[in-house]
Amino acid sequence: MKKVKKLISLTLVLLFVVTLIPTTAGAGFFKEDKTTTVNEDGKWVSAWSTSPISASLNDLGVLDKLGVPVSLVTSRVVIQPTASGSAVRLTFSNEFGNLPLTISACNVAKGDPDNHKKVDGSTRVTVTFGGKTRVTIPAGQVITSDPVAINVTAGESLAVTAYYRGINVMRTIGLIGADSYVAVGNQTRINNMLTGIKLKFEADSGSYEIIPALVGMDVMAAKDTDVCVFFGDSTLANEIPRMLAAKLRANGINNVSVTQEAIKGNRLIANGVGAAANLLGEAGVDRFQKDVLSQHGVKYVIVKLGINDIVHPHCASKADKLSTVTFEEMVAGYQQLINMAHAQGVKIYFCEITPWKGYTRNVFGRGDDVQWTEEIDAIRLQLNEWLENEAPADGFIDLSAMHSADDAYALISDQTPDGIHHNAAGQQNFVNQIPVEMFR
Repeated sequence: MKKVKKLISLTLVLLFVVTLIPTTAGAGFFKEDKTTTVNEDGKWVSAWSTSPISASLNDLGVLDKLGVPVSLVTSRVVIQPTASGSAVRLTFSNEFGNLPLTISACNVAKGDPDNHKKVDGSTRVTVTFGGKTRVTIPAGQVITSDPVAINVTAGESLAVTAYYRGINVMRTIGLIGADSYVAVGNQTRINNMLTGIKLKFEADSGSYEIIPALVGMDVMAAKDTDVCVFFGDSTLANEIPRMLAAKLRANGINNVSVTQEAIKGNRLIANGVGAAANLLGEAGVDRFQKDVLSQHGVKYVIVKLGINDIVHPHCASKADKLSTVTFEEMVAGYQQLINMAHAQGVKIYFCEITPWKGYTRNVFGRGDDVQWTEEIDAIRLQLNEWLENEAPADGFIDLSAMHSADDAYALISDQTPDGIHHNAAGQQNFVNQIPVEMFR
């Protein structure tokens, strides 16, 4: 995690450095984007999301207090919306900022699935905020754009390109769910961002995809469209949401959008702790309302959260910062999620907390941080029993098909990179266990 934190710090410093480079790629050199009228004859639903976290920069001293100055920089964020429709609207966050964040230009266009730096310029449409192309987001605030008329097909690539100019501070980012690039100057109307630098890092626990400011996209979809949100930790911070969306479409279910609110290292009942605490997010019980229940059109939520509550107190690097959780504390946390979901008429399903024997949290070769024992693991089995048989939820997703045939305390060896996370084969196995009947 220290290496990931350093990568994020260096990435954001890069954004600062490129602001010092002169550029002539101004808006006046390009033809204006087209604008169109939106026919809101449908239903706004969330079609893509990522969980915002604070990009803490402790290693850089004062920047941790102020954020990272960003100016004359363009970001291109390529996503795959999971709902089809006739228009979109975008949500940008400065939730963790201490100073305003200004977007001077923004547009959305169809992306190239084979080259994410490239867009189809003929589909480019200007994004406005309150009728204006420039917007300043105050510190601690979130803003949603005006509706943008563009036909969207579920599963296609869609690129959001934004130009940050003036006095800006970038601190709110996402870490999963998109391919992002940054480049010098105003490149919002450049089709192929050849100079774009990709903001992504691969680790055993999955990809860290640094997404500046953009946290959500709604689509004007058919009126019978509903949203399913995946809510959890690093075992869901991967391609599982998009894989489930594809599975539903393959089974003729075209009216369910699938979004993602997963944070690596996230816990159910407590905030992250340690040197990279901000990257681990707020406790699940505290972010559930904002990240899940505030999404437009949400009808289902699938929860897989709790393994970090169990494992982290036993990690050598966190031993003096955390207390061991109890069964009663965890049940109270799950019950809180159930109560919040049901109060809003949302169906909530819990996944089995999958095995982790063999996982040592040897992050980036820094040495084993934890060792599995039956004693530590006992609460996981107890919680799974409660979630399956006693929890007043709407269902339980049994993931026993992911267990090793030789050891029920471990995952299938060729479906995990480290004993706890799921590689592509493990993610597919996971999705195979989710019955499509849930959504009919």
